[in-house]
Amino acid sequence: MSNQNVKTHRNFWESPWGYAESFFIGIGLILSGFAIEVVTTNSSLESIVFPYSIYLLVGYILLLITFYISGRNTLVVQWLIKIPASITSIVLITLLVMIMGIIPQTTSDSEFISSFGLNRITSNWAFLFILVFFLSCLGMVIINRIALFKWSDVGFVLNHLGLFIALIAGTFGIGDLQRMVIEVNENQANFIAVDKYKNEFDLDFAIYLEDFVREEYNPKIAIVDNNDGQIISNNGINSYLIIEGNTYSFKNYSIEIMDYLESAARFGDSYHRNNEIGSPPAVKIKVTNNDIGDQSVDWISCGSFTQQYLSYKLNAFYSIVMTIPEVKKFESNIQILTKDGERIPVKLEVNKPYTYEGWKLYQYGYDETKAKWSTKSIIELVRDPWLPFVYLGIFMMILGSVYIFWVGSKISGREVK
Repeated sequence: MSNQNVKTHRNFWESPWGYAESFFIGIGLILSGFAIEVVTTNSSLESIVFPYSIYLLVGYILLLITFYISGRNTLVVQWLIKIPASITSIVLITLLVMIMGIIPQTTSDSEFISSFGLNRITSNWAFLFILVFFLSCLGMVIINRIALFKWSDVGFVLNHLGLFIALIAGTFGIGDLQRMVIEVNENQANFIAVDKYKNEFDLDFAIYLEDFVREEYNPKIAIVDNNDGQIISNNGINSYLIIEGNTYSFKNYSIEIMDYLESAARFGDSYHRNNEIGSPPAVKIKVTNNDIGDQSVDWISCGSFTQQYLSYKLNAFYSIVMTIPEVKKFESNIQILTKDGERIPVKLEVNKPYTYEGWKLYQYGYDETKAKWSTKSIIELVRDPWLPFVYLGIFMMILGSVYIFWVGSKISGREVK
């Protein structure tokens, strides 16, 4: 073998791989992950729970450190530290995230999508492999900077270590994340929650529902096509809020809101106020045909689970209907019953969770068939013991950014002087 060939051979094995080799390895990891998805029904890290998640995490970090110490000058370690591997892992993660944004992450009727796990990217083996690829690059870069530490690297280490901690906590904590729902009826307590697989779990506390409240906006009136039931757009407006005394126009018709009843029952040809469960809103309208001056007065209602809806036939082509009232807000007045016999009163509103013993309680839903008369509240319970570490990572990234900005400002100040 000539000296030139020996030199070329040595450079090939001693120099870190570039973008071509990085993408080749990354795409190989993705294909391997999809292959595992096809032949297995296990969902990667979701089946790994505490304390095994801790064992796996500690083992992974020790493996990175050992690998760096024992082989920092090897091809693989040098490759993981360099830019091509990092850029490749970021690009491939972005690609999988784009797939997640395109394909709904719900149960799919497509055998192809379900087989390859494209409808559950975050628990897909392909995503896991690429994420570990990225974390390994990130981890090796952090270890290398710490090993060659200089005070000028403080911001860099804080930023990258914060990102590493946040991603590690989010990845290795997947199996420990608990998300369940509990249904509670008014004047009853329940301590049995159900997960997405319909498995039941006994909680250490019970939830007692005192009252469920749903507030609604006034309903609207709309014009629909008698043939297909589609709402007709009137000068770009599909519906009109019902406000007593207002008049709305449609083609050669004028529609006046004469009387509005928030809760009513039908008696004969008219509606009267009624506060019984299931009493829907009703409105008296006066319709005027402006071409001939003809007028007609009648009632319409959106109906409910106890009463039928009632519309007004404007002519052979169109009818006037009342839409279902839109929800303004809904909330549950509950009590948390502890093992010690304590009753903790809580008002649970949408987007205003309550935290109790590591659980976050969210107002999730209600019996929509009964709308505002629902006596059932559906509450979501979420517990993520790894979440504080995610917050820690985010805080470190912010701290690192502030430090870099502060140091940069000082350097710029000295340069100006």
